[in-house]
Amino acid sequence: MKPKALSHSVDRSGKRARVIGSLHRWRRLSSVKWEDAWTERLRFLGPEKIAFITWEGSHALKIEVYCDERTGRGLVARFGGRLEKLKEEVREGNALPLRGPLSIRGKLKIFSDEPSWRAWQSVNRKPAAIFIPAGMAFGTGEHATTGTCLRLLADLTGKLPQGGYTALDLGTGAGILAIGALALGATFVEAIDYDPVAVRIARENASANALRRIKVSRANVTRLEVSHPFDVVLANLFSDTLIAAAPRIASAAKPGGWLIFSGVLKEQVREVEHAFESVGFSSLNILRRGKWCAGICQRSLSSGNP
Repeated sequence: MKPKALSHSVDRSGKRARVIGSLHRWRRLSSVKWEDAWTERLRFLGPEKIAFITWEGSHALKIEVYCDERTGRGLVARFGGRLEKLKEEVREGNALPLRGPLSIRGKLKIFSDEPSWRAWQSVNRKPAAIFIPAGMAFGTGEHATTGTCLRLLADLTGKLPQGGYTALDLGTGAGILAIGALALGATFVEAIDYDPVAVRIARENASANALRRIKVSRANVTRLEVSHPFDVVLANLFSDTLIAAAPRIASAAKPGGWLIFSGVLKEQVREVEHAFESVGFSSLNILRRGKWCAGICQRSLSSGNP
């Protein structure tokens, strides 16, 4: 992950949004000139677990990572900094005010507060709406990596089976891509993440949205095994993971099926393109948003197991 400057939890003024869940936070200070270097060092965590906070007129950079205790202790041992345990309840403090719903191509609205979401549902049938709590440490759709995946999926729906399609979400984080896929016409979604905290949160979010057609489990994408191929594979992962897992990702997609990927820095995109082309994907279309790239491609109809 898919996942990841902390998408809804910080802004460039240094304010911090409330955080929900039993998590640990690792923090340390650096300089803004080293932001790209820290992105590289921490990319194994997934982009939506990382927050970079800056202040106007300052060269300071605050780095925050939301993770389990074992990961946090590893970060302290490797990079210094401090680790603290977050309480289970919502941390109010200097939280950002709740924002309005995020709209995805006019086909999907993502709400961050439950009352507004339920009010919308009571009077509207379209577009579809989902609920991802504000301050979720694994992203609520506003980060470039997640938002671009959702937009690509929304654009793709017209090319997918009209009776519904199946989807696999790799590195699910908060489960937003999996939940969004169901709202955008999927009949069944399987979601995996290696982080047990992410698995728990994704299950909670699926339950909050009253979704039973989603299976969330803990698994390592580089050892991915699926019982059947999917119409769409969603992979919001860093480039090294995408490259290492490319053959298994290809096996998880039906011949003629689609792959939507994100979490790739612009200087690494060519390596990722080559990895997917080598296992039978073609017609790659790359979108760039700031330093991040996302892409969509299709598995060849004649592809066998890579």
